[in-house]
Amino acid sequence: MKKRLSIGMLIGWKVEPELCLASAMAASSQQADFFYFYPGDVKEATRTIRGKEWNGTKWVYNTFDYPDVVYDRMRRRGSDQFGNIYEKLAGIPMTHTLIGKSMYKTKVYNLLLDDPELQQIVIPFITMREPEQVIAFIHQHQPVVLKADRGAKGENTFTAEFKGDLLEVFDQTYIHQMDTEQTMALVKLLIERRYCAQKLVQSSTAIQDFPFYIRVHIAKNGKNEWIVAFCSAGISLKSNMKIVNSKKTLMVSTTWNRFLEHQFGEEVNGPMDQKIQNTALQLARYLEKKIGSGFHEIGLDIGIDEDRNIWLFEAGIGLPSTLFHYTELARPAIEYSLYLARQSLK
Repeated sequence: MKKRLSIGMLIGWKVEPELCLASAMAASSQQADFFYFYPGDVKEATRTIRGKEWNGTKWVYNTFDYPDVVYDRMRRRGSDQFGNIYEKLAGIPMTHTLIGKSMYKTKVYNLLLDDPELQQIVIPFITMREPEQVIAFIHQHQPVVLKADRGAKGENTFTAEFKGDLLEVFDQTYIHQMDTEQTMALVKLLIERRYCAQKLVQSSTAIQDFPFYIRVHIAKNGKNEWIVAFCSAGISLKSNMKIVNSKKTLMVSTTWNRFLEHQFGEEVNGPMDQKIQNTALQLARYLEKKIGSGFHEIGLDIGIDEDRNIWLFEAGIGLPSTLFHYTELARPAIEYSLYLARQSLK
């Protein structure tokens, strides 16, 4: 009887239970075994791991041999925080082999500027280094978004624009008006915290004027090919809340086909849907060409202006997440994991 391949999902902190279960179901559908574990669960001397597997009703602890492949949902290679976990697991294929969790937002923007077609989706931006340059950028492109170059989920992200001599900063709760001295102090603080500034693109629903962004999840499948796993729209129910994915924003969603119909008057696989997917796949292939094949999924956040131009907000290769599409996120990750395992056995 042919041995079932085993997948071990490495996590560093609490992970969404929906993702764990979706991954287990996806593995089962591929006749593979699945368990998840933390760095402290690995026993290098015996090459065993104490992890949890789904028994059909609940997650239970068990002791497993080293798996055939590691689905890395921790992604901290090169970090001292988690000890020598990657050394302990050396020799086992891993889905994510880049050093570090992700890339700076501005690094992605700069890479795309080298491509004649993809540079068209890059929103004007600046890495915040010199206060005078930052202030000049705000004057030129306002309103702008101020965000951490390595932040996620809209945390500590602001919008800003000058109203006369005052800088008006909105933190998604309060509006702060700052004079020249306060503006300079804020800019210097954000420089220290490695922020970047980006022109605010007006990406809003056609009828209600609700700000929205589109998440396009691009992933490698079981044939080592990039696919669009799913698209979803996040919508703010207040027109002034432009940072849609901020925890301070009441964000809602709808099915992708309903969003396409409402916003663009199209069905799935219509012109706008195809444009979004083709752009996403082009970006994925280009990034792999530039930085190598050490990653297998990208959480692409885009906006679309009133002229139907696509604009890139962010492209995250760290730990792309989802609100509802756990099955769609897990399936290609499991298939790609098994692809790596089979390749290693050849």
